[in-house]
Amino acid sequence: MRSQLTNVALGLALIVSTAATFAAENDPPASSEVTAAIQPYLDHYKLAGVIGIVADRNGKVHYKNLLGYADVEAKKPISEDNVFWIASMTKMFAGASIMMLVDEGKVNLDDPVTNFIPQLNKWMVVEEKDQSHVVLKPPVRPVTIRHVLSHTSGLAGMSELQQVTGADSTPLKARALSSVTGPLQWQPGDKYAYGNQGMNIAARIVEIVSGVPYEVFLQKRFFDPLGMTETTFWPSEAQIARLAGAYGPNKEKNGYARGGIGFLTKPFSNRVQRFPEAGGGLFSTTHDIFRYGLMLANDGELDGKRYLSHAAMDELRKEQTGKTKVNYSLGYHLRNGMFGHDGAYGTDLSVNPKTGMVAIFMVQCTSGAQWAARDLFLKTATQIFPK
Repeated sequence: MRSQLTNVALGLALIVSTAATFAAENDPPASSEVTAAIQPYLDHYKLAGVIGIVADRNGKVHYKNLLGYADVEAKKPISEDNVFWIASMTKMFAGASIMMLVDEGKVNLDDPVTNFIPQLNKWMVVEEKDQSHVVLKPPVRPVTIRHVLSHTSGLAGMSELQQVTGADSTPLKARALSSVTGPLQWQPGDKYAYGNQGMNIAARIVEIVSGVPYEVFLQKRFFDPLGMTETTFWPSEAQIARLAGAYGPNKEKNGYARGGIGFLTKPFSNRVQRFPEAGGGLFSTTHDIFRYGLMLANDGELDGKRYLSHAAMDELRKEQTGKTKVNYSLGYHLRNGMFGHDGAYGTDLSVNPKTGMVAIFMVQCTSGAQWAARDLFLKTATQIFPK
């Protein structure tokens, strides 16, 4: 009996050992090139912790780099379990939601916004302005859905209501209506100026047309079917405990200083007094962003389910800013043949529709160095991606 038990134990040990070896062998390797590119940012306290993923449209992760800390003070290494404020990456979902409704024949990109929110027919445009006076005139053309999604509407970055009450402390309906009090800064379509106000108006149109709250639309149409189980406007206390810290260098530049998320109202889990901010309110994880990136890389389809038509994806992949010719689409940035979006603290999803590369950069950085680091990561990812 003892020898039989010994044999069983040895067999189990062998199975566990083999499984561990298999897991280790199949875990994606870190890229030495990505490490070499990003390590100087950590050495100079510009970034505290970074996750870099380089994958293909089939879901194969070719390289996975986990560098530095999610919590410097506690010396907690960054991990895929961490939650991130993805900030303006949230804009991607506003564009995708509208295109889903376009696919269903319920809206058109060139529909005037006033078709859905008639109260906005009182919009006026700044004709001239100085410290002593402002001259307003009516718009020469309607503000369209395309305008609000491409930052060419003439709207200021945030509504006057948001500037007073906070980005997320009033419902989308109130925020959309309040935009009429701040005049358009130029004629619709004439200029590009990045901001959040247009995205919130687009999200309100999604609510009006679909008949459900914006957060419910996202949950049922994107998050649930894609398996994005941790993407939310309201992270739980358990998720907040896994929130990667936001860092930059201290004054002496010999260590880190921790920052916060001043854009949103605390507590983040408060569903009663906080509302969806469609321009920058989502929290997410590396896994969830990867799932969304795979859908984009596969032309709007994933695991046999189509989310967006080929025509809709074409709209998201092309420049939409008219005569301004800024490399921006409908809630998606366009950069070096890739499309996706970044967030204020440096998170980024970039998809190359030609090569199928899905590149993810997850970081919470307050130093201002996140953009140079992100650009260097994407350049390196493009170089190391298998041809």
